[in-house]
Amino acid sequence: MIRFSHQPLFFKAEGILRQQLKRLENCAHRDDSFVAMKSHFLLTTIAAVVLVGCGESQQSTPAPEAKPAETVTQAAKPELPTAKAPNIPIAEAIKEGDIEAVKQHLAAGADVNAIVDDWTPLHNAAEYGQATIAELLIEKGANVNTRDVDGETPLDVAIHPENSNNTDETADLLRKHGGKTRAELKAEGK
Repeated sequence: MIRFSHQPLFFKAEGILRQQLKRLENCAHRDDSFVAMKSHFLLTTIAAVVLVGCGESQQSTPAPEAKPAETVTQAAKPELPTAKAPNIPIAEAIKEGDIEAVKQHLAAGADVNAIVDDWTPLHNAAEYGQATIAELLIEKGANVNTRDVDGETPLDVAIHPENSNNTDETADLLRKHGGKTRAELKAEGK
């Protein structure tokens, strides 16, 4: 079994490697960055090995309570999304109330706080009165007070006077989870 010969350095390298892997997970769903991701992964793995070094442990046996160190190969396995995003864009799925398609996007690694076409998915749910989808997005980490390109929060969108969709339930849900309007946030100095 290959073990790292310098345990304190291993923990530092493991932290760096895990940060890099998290970055890779965040960009893994983008086809255009696949090659760059693989190159970055390879360089990160090599850097971790060089920083820590490999070899037989200087100890003959680990202490009884000590857990054996992970090998570089074990530590370098990212948990990439395994689901494939549906052919419908997430904004369209939200508009149509297709919660299954939204779940597929989330399982495929969609960023719940990404601004696409001026809005986040939560802004879209607020616009179309999709309270169930809004609840799902909030459970998955959507920021209820995120601002769109115009500075509006999802609550601003839900209660907008020109919004003809039935958004009362969505507005109540946003408020329940701490959602505020742009004016309320400004009054708080945020």
